[in-house]
Amino acid sequence: MKPRRGRCVLFCILLFLVFGAMFARLGFMQLLNRDSYASRAETKSTKTIIETGKRGTIYDVNMIPLAYDRESFDIQFYRDPSRTSAEARAEYTQSIISAIELIESNGKSTITDFWLAKDEDGKWRFQTGAATESANQRRISQWRSNFMLRTEPEEELFDILCTNYAIPEELSEEMKVKVLAIWQASRMTNFTSSPVTIASDVDFQTISEIEARSDELIGFSVLESYTRVYPQGSLAAHAIGYTSKINSASLEEYLAKGYPNDATVGASGIELSMEDQLSPYIEYRQGQKYVEIDTRGKAVRELAYRAPTDGNSIVLTIDTKLQAAVEQYLERIITKIYNEQLKMIADENWQKTNRTTLNRYIEKNIEMQLARTGAIVAMDPYTGRVLAMASHPTYDLSLFEGTIDLGSWTEIIYDERNPMFNRAIGAKDSPGSIFKMVTGLGALAEGVLTLDEMITDAGEYEGTDTVHKPRCWISSRNIAQHADQTIVEGLKNSCNYFFYTVGERLGSANLTKWGAALGLTSRTNIELPGETTSFIGNQSTLYDSTLTMKEQYTDKPRIAYNVIYNRLKEIGIARNIEYDPDRLNDATLKILKVVEIEGLKDQVWPPAIREVLLYDMDIPSSYISQNYLVNEFFSYLNDLRWTSNETIMAAIGQSITQVSPIAVARYVSAIVNNGTVYDAQIIDKIIASDGTVIIDKQPVVANRISTEYAYFAAIREGMEQVTSTENDGTAAEVFANCKYKVGAKTGTSQRTELDVENNGWLVAYAPAEDPKIVVVVYVQNGYSGSRVAQAAKYTLEYYLDNLKLEEGKAVQVDYTIAE
Repeated sequence: MKPRRGRCVLFCILLFLVFGAMFARLGFMQLLNRDSYASRAETKSTKTIIETGKRGTIYDVNMIPLAYDRESFDIQFYRDPSRTSAEARAEYTQSIISAIELIESNGKSTITDFWLAKDEDGKWRFQTGAATESANQRRISQWRSNFMLRTEPEEELFDILCTNYAIPEELSEEMKVKVLAIWQASRMTNFTSSPVTIASDVDFQTISEIEARSDELIGFSVLESYTRVYPQGSLAAHAIGYTSKINSASLEEYLAKGYPNDATVGASGIELSMEDQLSPYIEYRQGQKYVEIDTRGKAVRELAYRAPTDGNSIVLTIDTKLQAAVEQYLERIITKIYNEQLKMIADENWQKTNRTTLNRYIEKNIEMQLARTGAIVAMDPYTGRVLAMASHPTYDLSLFEGTIDLGSWTEIIYDERNPMFNRAIGAKDSPGSIFKMVTGLGALAEGVLTLDEMITDAGEYEGTDTVHKPRCWISSRNIAQHADQTIVEGLKNSCNYFFYTVGERLGSANLTKWGAALGLTSRTNIELPGETTSFIGNQSTLYDSTLTMKEQYTDKPRIAYNVIYNRLKEIGIARNIEYDPDRLNDATLKILKVVEIEGLKDQVWPPAIREVLLYDMDIPSSYISQNYLVNEFFSYLNDLRWTSNETIMAAIGQSITQVSPIAVARYVSAIVNNGTVYDAQIIDKIIASDGTVIIDKQPVVANRISTEYAYFAAIREGMEQVTSTENDGTAAEVFANCKYKVGAKTGTSQRTELDVENNGWLVAYAPAEDPKIVVVVYVQNGYSGSRVAQAAKYTLEYYLDNLKLEEGKAVQVDYTIAE
């Protein structure tokens, strides 16, 4: 036992000596090299780098890419938060100047967003671009705090920054702003100490020079990134949309979701509406890299890593081949109509006929409006799926790959035709005769018209206005062609007299009811930003006292408001009284509200108007009577009172009714499918980055109309006779040689006294016996519906020809498998 104990003691002594020697050596090294170790510690720190994957891809229905991310390289700037001395700022500034010069020498640019700009007096003022004043003040407060300039006068801040950051005086003001823009981007990340991207999608030459001059370009590094690519150019531009850097107005919203300041986000179209699906910046999709860095911001060692997740991809319902054809047909028909209009207005007889109106145009410097813009929507009538959607003019999405150059951007935004406006969903206009199916179906369903009842055009319609008697478009010598018309002939002939008659019977309330039932008073809910809402003309859309002037459906209330307000003000001046603006506003609104008083206007309006003038404006009774003020203000209100004459005009698609092409496509689809109103749908499915289908969209029913199928059948029969050469339909000539039997309706809505400025509409479906597609063509100032019909014919034929081809291939495959 003793020898064993001795060995244990000896082992413990040896172990003690070894550890003692180690600790002694460590202590010696620490004392001897303490300055070296301290220096190394000061030059090393850690940071968390947020990494993001790719933005999701946008595909057409056949999985052809319409927008995708390609790998690229960005230049980033990182300021070590521990280096705050004046010498460090000067060193960084020189580095920034060198980096800007390098990047610009290779044809790229750096960020220029800076929140100080000179005003008209040449003084520096804050311009943060915030959407509201409260947001603006928050940004100014944050900016001052981050730059540690909390109380300095606003106009002196620029010069103070130039001094604080050692910006050379000899630099141009433009260059100083560029330098400060990068400093601002860096300072605004004080809380997170994150790198900021100062140039995107740089070339290999820039990358090589940045890397080669890394010792000189302190804080700058190359980051692997992505650039959005739009391989189809202008094809489906309005549907796809484009991306851009976060603008100042929406910065706070995106920051709250975890986006970095310099993130690229959707700016229009699907890119915007599906941002949450497409974006890789959503917080839970972000990856992280925890690294050790030196004082120059260079990562020297990776400590931990979590991979990012790509954004989801979107599959659209549109087919690129059909889309390309539709865009081509739309452009061609607009150009054709425009050239025909030029010939027409040069004709001496036309000029003679329209001399009075033309003289007024010259006198008031009014430019004649001809066909230059339009839209086409193609829809599956049994699902609401958008097969194609074109808006003219369009623009080239490839210009937005990376950063759009100023010249191209200026050309787009200053084009008076507004090419970035999606007219397929955002434009609304008077529909003309394409609205007559609403009137006809409503009249049949409400029992004020039967399928067999015949109405004969008697010339002037006397039912609603015995002074200004409206009549049909047909000439007196051919009026016999509009005799003994049922609903079918009424639609085939597009007889205004027929629809005046049934419109008066139906009444304004029921006309609105059936327009709403067919989806013409609500949005279609298509998955795109900027959709407008169609509306039917009636008293509440003509003037609604519960809405502000800006919220009114038309300009008429605003015009009446301004006339009444200014007249009351003039009366005050004439009586040496200066009325308070609030008093004038209240009195004006009270006078406008008179139009909503029920009863005969000749009886109920005068006392109500007189009461406002007498008691609200303190105008003496004698002054009111002597100056006929009641009669004068009565006349101002006439245009705001809905009348039975307005109802019959609305029944033929005139008056103030306004509809959008996408809403019309949904409405006609409901006529075709016997009364099911679908939401419009341009998204087919959403796919996760791992290929999983997250959402497989199904048709959404907005309304089911419960009425006799025979009524829908009669409406369709009328539309099919519109294209019939045997029945001499109003669009028979255009569709005479069409490969398929088509149901259609033309629409020509009057905009001014000049016929060339009329709108042209055409709605169609085919094949008539088993409809597969609905097409809506709208050309603003397109002269007439029959002139735009050719674009619809070509679209129908292209789609159905290709559908036959695809079905033939499917049959061949089935046959081969069976063999």
